[in-house]
Order: sequence, then structure tokens, then C-alpha cells
Amino acid sequence: MNLLIDPDTLKTELAAIKAESIGWLPLGESAYLHMGDPEALANEGTEREIVITVVGVPDATMAGMNVLLVG
Repeated sequence: MNLLIDPDTLKTELAAIKAESIGWLPLGESAYLHMGDPEALANEGTEREIVITVVGVPDATMAGMNVLLVG
């Protein structure tokens, strides 16, 4: 059987497309950053530390978090 793309490569590409479609920014190979709500942080009027959570799998529940995905 002739495949147009290797199944492992396809799996990686689909994961990247999924991550980017929900707002994850590609930083490099298998590394993405998601900024929770930068406007909310800017409008708070107070300085506070920005916490970035490092994970291996993106999840929709992380929408309001600053997350670094390393695969």
C-alpha cells in the first residue's frame, strides 16, 4: 500500500493543527505556548507574577491559563 504520509507524521501534524486551532502558539518542534487572557491581565491595573504551567497534552480547560506545551 502506498501512503502519501507516514502514519506517525500524520498523527504529529494533526496534533499540531488541533493545538494551533485552539490558540496555542508554536514555539518550535513539539513546543507550544498558550496565553490565557492577556487583555484581562493588562486591564487588572495591578502588577502580579505571570505563572506558566508546563504540560504535555493541551486541554480545553486550560483556556484561561498561561501554558507551555512540550511534547
